[in-house]
Amino acid sequence: MILTDVTLRDGLQAETKLVSLEHKLKVLELLSLCQFDRLEITSFVNPKWIPQLSDSEKLCESWFKKKTNQETMAFVPNEKGCQRLIQFPIPWVSCFVAASSTFNKKNVNATIDETLKEVEAIVKIAKGAQRKVRLYVSTVWGCPYEGEIANLKLEALFKKIVQLDLNEVALSDTLGVATPQKVKSVLKMSASYIPVEKIALHLHNTYGFALANIQAGYEEGVRSFDGSMGGIGGCPYAKGASGNVASDDIKNLFFHEKKLGLFAKQPVEEALIFLSKQVGLSLNSSLAKILEKGGSWYGIQ
Repeated sequence: MILTDVTLRDGLQAETKLVSLEHKLKVLELLSLCQFDRLEITSFVNPKWIPQLSDSEKLCESWFKKKTNQETMAFVPNEKGCQRLIQFPIPWVSCFVAASSTFNKKNVNATIDETLKEVEAIVKIAKGAQRKVRLYVSTVWGCPYEGEIANLKLEALFKKIVQLDLNEVALSDTLGVATPQKVKSVLKMSASYIPVEKIALHLHNTYGFALANIQAGYEEGVRSFDGSMGGIGGCPYAKGASGNVASDDIKNLFFHEKKLGLFAKQPVEEALIFLSKQVGLSLNSSLAKILEKGGSWYGIQ
């Protein structure tokens, strides 16, 4: 099982309130105690695009002064971003393409094929620096502009993706519109092109289906899942689309189903409380709501 927490990248980039570097470093410290397998810690993008993540170098400079075994990942939109990333000991590079042509164009002002060419260049740089590469495939289960994505479109994209030297492909429910049956259907299709061992699920929880979708993915053999603490995040291109499925809810689910070993409950609670009380973010996870009311894991102190 691989749990990747994306709080500091996908979670924060949708927040309009700027979070200080000091607070980000404290969140990173708390997350590193929560026993996640991987943390996506920032994004090396143009600050004009995402001011929230304009301090990526400063964050990395401070963090990597510490000796830590925590596995990390960071996002890059292009070759320039990848060159910035490899200046730091970040073993995972993540990048993006959308299943929706319109979403891809609005997000990075490029066609899907143009974006895949950029991904190919990113892979070359990353592999040359002995880094692993994850590709997020966005809007797999739906697009705010095109609606549901046709199977033929997905298959055509998967055929192109399989030609790239990728270590992981994160199928992403950007709008949170997937259902368990639809998740299983896409996974059965993708298995013809991409080994299930390379698949991760990056799910949003707009309609409350995300944990059920994770269960469906697990039943199909997926063992890599993403979340953000408290379920923060969202899609800036879709009004009303809520954030990622909560990392703490995923941990709780797998812990109770005995698919996860030890669970660092106290650090998880401390991270949620810090994000809520000190950073001032609105959290959506079940545990966060219990903590807000003064309770603990079962609503009892």
